[in-house]
Amino acid sequence: MNQTYHIFGLKIRSSLPLPAQIIADFSADDRPDVIIEYGNTPKKLFNPRDERACYQATPGEFLLRIDSVASYYVRDGNKITITPNPEAGEEQIRIFLMGSAIGALLHQRNILVLHAGAIAVNGRGVLFSGHSGTGKSTLAAAFHKRGYPFLADDVCAVIMTGGQPEVIPGFSRLKLWGDVLKKLDQDKDQLVSVRWTETMDKYFLPVETVDEKPLSLESVFILSKNCADKIDITELNGHEKIYPIINNTYRLGFLNGLGGKNHHFRQCAAVAARTRVHSVTRPDKGFRLNELMDLLEANF
Repeated sequence: MNQTYHIFGLKIRSSLPLPAQIIADFSADDRPDVIIEYGNTPKKLFNPRDERACYQATPGEFLLRIDSVASYYVRDGNKITITPNPEAGEEQIRIFLMGSAIGALLHQRNILVLHAGAIAVNGRGVLFSGHSGTGKSTLAAAFHKRGYPFLADDVCAVIMTGGQPEVIPGFSRLKLWGDVLKKLDQDKDQLVSVRWTETMDKYFLPVETVDEKPLSLESVFILSKNCADKIDITELNGHEKIYPIINNTYRLGFLNGLGGKNHHFRQCAAVAARTRVHSVTRPDKGFRLNELMDLLEANF
């Protein structure tokens, strides 16, 4: 059954159920911004500008092939066609749809996509960005537990409105490792497992997002780890803010085929010019979560 959802500021009609707010009053005469449906996907793209082991990309087209799960064909920023593997479960198909496929679609729509978790602080967006394993989702989940509204996890969309960067709420769930859930006193036995390998101890945690309206982006915290024993938070200035934002773009390599690198650079520069950006370094061993959260709160 098709449902229409509000996600990333878009009206998305999908044959695959999604963790997002359903638009109850969407009529058959209304036109969605994006359609997600099952169907036939091409075996390959014609003369792709970029070709990798699991994807091909060219302006206006993106083809993602995940063995044993599905193929995803993303076209013109308004349609995703999915050819599932008969043995794949719906949850497996949804994992790559909500990650790389939707990320490619947002890139096609010239939306800045950051690899970040996001919360709302006093009605404004705060992002935690960094490479995998630095604590983006953990911080978003932990601050949500402290009472901060949740905005997005992993795939974070930023638009420019009147010269001001704004965060658009995304999917209403987080992906968290089992040890993180334990820190948050969350029973993983009640959650759906993220399984694209049998040994993966990762789970989906459903959360409520704020209203679908964009929020002004206040701050970006760039997370990293090193061998030091203390947590360090340093505010960046001027041009030193731009490249951390560029380097933490979600699936930055997709732009090699999709195009739009110049536009993307201008977006990152505009965000850097109008947003506070902090470098956050924490010890590689031992995640002192509460201490880190207290220090971050002092910089909100």
